[in-house]
Amino acid sequence: MRNPIQKDLLGLRKRLRTAPNDDEALKDLWISYMESGRLADAVVVLQQYLARRPTDHTAMLACGTCYRKLELHEAAATEFERAAKAEPESAVARYNLGRVYDMMGRSEEAVRQHEKAIELAPDSPEPYYRMGVTYARRNELEEATRWYRRAIEADYACAKAHTNLGYALDAMGESDAAILEFKRAIEIDSDNADHHLNLGAVYGEKGMLVEAIDEFRKAVEVDPTSTEARFNLGAALISSGSDEEALPELELAVRHSPENAEARYLLGVALISKCRFGRALAELQRVASLRGETPALAYHIGTALASLDRLEDAERYLRRAVKGDPEDPAVHYQLGLVLDRLGRNVEASDAYRKAGGSA
Repeated sequence: MRNPIQKDLLGLRKRLRTAPNDDEALKDLWISYMESGRLADAVVVLQQYLARRPTDHTAMLACGTCYRKLELHEAAATEFERAAKAEPESAVARYNLGRVYDMMGRSEEAVRQHEKAIELAPDSPEPYYRMGVTYARRNELEEATRWYRRAIEADYACAKAHTNLGYALDAMGESDAAILEFKRAIEIDSDNADHHLNLGAVYGEKGMLVEAIDEFRKAVEVDPTSTEARFNLGAALISSGSDEEALPELELAVRHSPENAEARYLLGVALISKCRFGRALAELQRVASLRGETPALAYHIGTALASLDRLEDAERYLRRAVKGDPEDPAVHYQLGLVLDRLGRNVEASDAYRKAGGSA
């Protein structure tokens, strides 16, 4: 069964076949394409529409927005420049143009466009917010916070201004103030998983694992398909010693995002803790294929192999781990255990000595 958007698109295309000069049908078609995420198709229709209505400010803005989302920044800037020229009093054209200039690294020009937008719409939060983003991109965080606060003064319900203010404050080491801003974003829009993830992340940084887990659970409730929410919940549960609870969250994170190496890595480590060594080995080897081997990864693969009685293979991985991180006592100790089981007691004793202990 076709969904409503598909039916709408089919109907619009049928209208245009019978009435190719129906501008309203063209407009409805590019709007439908944008709503369904078919941005390249929307651009094609928008260009047809603008060829017939070259002064349509709204269509220029829509076309620029499509190009921006497609990361075609030069083309986006051209459309927003046209929109600003067609409607000199349009604050929307100005701050969108500034936004694209910012993404192109033309921050001074971006600032000028934001300033113009503020002159045109001093009561709107968006130009102040965009100015804050530009300064944050330049790593001028104090200045960025000033503009985010001005956006909030213009409209307290601007959740993204609270969010970005929280990011900036956290980066400046003001985590308690950041927590307040993330909480305010949640008060405004509690059904946004990212808001809960942001708050949970700061709680995690502060070692407040109970609070972090609670926020990550809320993020999962809001968006059960979010890999990031599942991953963060799983990671926090592992940090709190709740490996059994972490496993299903990490399993789902991997299912939703099979190429997520970090999720697979944590899943592999959690599986080792639950003595599911075969599955752990498969996950960890997949991680190695996705992002390459690290000393920590070699250590965990070696541990899984040793538990599966593949001692020669385990020794090979553990020696690579030692080479990569010769100061880690856990690696030396695990290598000592493997060498002991291989009957190489002198080498095992040396490994234990380097681990700082004895067999």
